Amino acid sequence: MIKPVLTTLLLALSLSSCHESLEKRAEREAREFTEKNCPTPPQNDAITDSLVFDVATRTHKTYLTFTGQIDNPEAIKEHEDDIRTELLNTIRQNTSMKAYKDAGFNFEYICRSEKEGKIVLHLRYSEKDYK
Repeated sequence: MIKPVLTTLLLALSLSSCHESLEKRAEREAREFTEKNCPTPPQNDAITDSLVFDVATRTHKTYLTFTGQIDNPEAIKEHEDDIRTELLNTIRQNTSMKAYKDAGFNFEYICRSEKEGKIVLHLRYSEKDYK
């Protein structure tokens, strides 16, 4: 009688200890993506350097390097609104981030110039932006 109860209790404890919060899952998935895929080959003149999830601020951060034609400070400044809109649309349309969006996570893009090596664009989106 005690053995089945203990077995059930141990199984329940082991299953509950494996439960991962959404924040921890986001942190793990960002780390795993970065380890497996980054830096990515240039795509639309941007290289994804890494993804990071900041648990404290609940922010999914994407670090990019601009290269090629987009790596032009004047062009970036001139088209910042277009870039902002395009990245916001990317967040809205990204179905793989649905759970994160439903939880109200923030999204941040930190864009560095390949030529100059400095940050040329830093965009942050909150739930009010993408809902």
